[in-house]
Amino acid sequence: MYYCDVKNSLLTIALMILFVPAWGQTNPIDSVYKLGKAEKNIKKKLLLLNESIAHGWYYGDYDKAIRYGTESLKLAHKYKNDSIASLMDNNMGIAYDYKGDYSQALTHFFRALRVAEKIKDRNNEAYILSNIGLIYNNQEQYEKALQYHKKSLKIRRELHFKRGTSASINNIAIVFMNQKKYEKAIQYYHQSVAIDLELKDSLGLADDYNNLGVCYQHKKEFEKSAFYQLKSLKIREKLGQDLGVATSKLNLGVLAVKRGKLAEGEKYLNESRILAKKLGAKETLKSVYQSLSELAERKGDFKRAYENLYLYNDIEKELADENNIRKQTQEEMNYQFDKEREIQRLNQLKTALENKKKQEQALIINWAIAIVGILILGFSFILYRRWNEVKKQKVIIEEKNRQVEEKNHEILDSINYAKRIQTAILPSAQLRAKVLPDHFVLYEPKDIVAGDFYWLEETKDSIIFAVADCTGHGVPGAMMSVVCHNALNRSVKEFGLRNPGEILDKTREIIVDELSKNQQDVSDGMDISLCTWNKSNNEISWAGANNPLWIWKKESKAIVEIKPNKQPIGKHFDMQPFTSHLVELEKGDRIYLITDGYADQFGGPESKKFKTKNLKNLLIQISNKKIQQQIDILKSTFFKWKGDLEQIDDVCIMGIEIE
Repeated sequence: MYYCDVKNSLLTIALMILFVPAWGQTNPIDSVYKLGKAEKNIKKKLLLLNESIAHGWYYGDYDKAIRYGTESLKLAHKYKNDSIASLMDNNMGIAYDYKGDYSQALTHFFRALRVAEKIKDRNNEAYILSNIGLIYNNQEQYEKALQYHKKSLKIRRELHFKRGTSASINNIAIVFMNQKKYEKAIQYYHQSVAIDLELKDSLGLADDYNNLGVCYQHKKEFEKSAFYQLKSLKIREKLGQDLGVATSKLNLGVLAVKRGKLAEGEKYLNESRILAKKLGAKETLKSVYQSLSELAERKGDFKRAYENLYLYNDIEKELADENNIRKQTQEEMNYQFDKEREIQRLNQLKTALENKKKQEQALIINWAIAIVGILILGFSFILYRRWNEVKKQKVIIEEKNRQVEEKNHEILDSINYAKRIQTAILPSAQLRAKVLPDHFVLYEPKDIVAGDFYWLEETKDSIIFAVADCTGHGVPGAMMSVVCHNALNRSVKEFGLRNPGEILDKTREIIVDELSKNQQDVSDGMDISLCTWNKSNNEISWAGANNPLWIWKKESKAIVEIKPNKQPIGKHFDMQPFTSHLVELEKGDRIYLITDGYADQFGGPESKKFKTKNLKNLLIQISNKKIQQQIDILKSTFFKWKGDLEQIDDVCIMGIEIE
């Protein structure tokens, strides 16, 4: 089955942001390159040259893109502009990928990735990770492909980059489709469609519709498949995207043949063949010849079936002989099996040709037998050499895997030890039961360690408790939580503060001072909801940084929200003193301190956020339950909503019932 590998929705994003090509107009490759050569300003010169490389692969002139890229990279290195050199390497990797030279493509992608990581260019890093994932997907190394696509998706979500998020979701769906997990793939494709419709991204929608068509074709829902494939073709023709048009027509041709519409299938396949040949798109052209061979065989035209199969094998051999990534994987035995199966099919075609045209086709049969013999000898020699190479590489790979496993084990041990340290600073269940009335704490870290934490301190006259959300999650978030936890302790114990607003002011002062000691501008900090319960008069006062306080009133059965100060505990462009609120409560009222992880979680049938409004409604719905029973309902609702999707943030909710 054939599909668009969504590079055009994923990789042209950087191109569109930097220089917005005029879709459908005259090929601008040479004109942009000449502008770059003539430009005096070095940065503008390099950006224009990078633009000419991107235009090269977008308009299908891969050799020109590579030639211009080789010259332009020398200039970028001469002027020591690592940032633009990384963009150039990325675009050259795309051109090599489209040519089927995966080894060269990976060389440029990994070189670009090293630079992007070094200069902390997160946007470009996400693009490159996606491109590497696409290479591994093409090589059927699906777990590796998912690893790189998920890294890319994580960065893009952190950057709130919707267009890139859509592309990464689409790429993950393609891997699921290749693994024959079609329902899961369709679910992800529809997420991508929703984002691209919102962004009015025609190029991304064309890829989404194409891939949905392929999924439905696998499920044998041919009407739905044709509907989406035609939508994709219409957009690609309008944009003048020749490679995409060739792919769509290939898919429509295959679909027509499966539906028994042989004339329509032949028309689409021949149109795809002409375009792919013009563009030099070997992978697409190979698939076209394979489909034309199968079509001719169904029509009983065994001569043409053989001719197209011969052309298919020609390109297959050409791709196999190139110095690309296929030589470096353990899939060589699968490659051998595929070749033997194609040889067997050749023999079957020769037999059918002899039975139908014994006299007329005698000469063709003799030629076919000779060619098959040469192919068998050639393939046997190649496969024998590669088998020896695979045996040597297997030993090396096993040793590398052992070293990686040891490193992973060491890292995991360190993180688990960090979890023990973080758990030790959290209030124990015994302490909470001793000083607080009926309550619960829902605490679900995204990773082993977390940026969210809850805090409790009992003084002579007060009980002070809080729920906080530090910048980040995982190890960085956990490190930040230790700094913030220590600052809260100092504010109460060392400085003797009890008023919640004053506690947050002093905590901010301590955190900013701690993070500024190395003279670097660090803007990390935390959001927090903090209460002080005066035991002498049973009064509660509260202050918040970005996180609100929710009060469920027993009398009205409704939730009242007290708004926080819209500033974090950390550096801020307009730092103001935090406001303390005196909270009037009655017996049976409940207060909830929350972070944003629960409401921000994606899930449900449409993979949308849970949202704050739904969390409030849920708490109202379960208000008839005892406060300690609510945690089980909140937890089961969260995990049912999340389903198979990744948890995006730490979750922390504290609920307390007033006695």
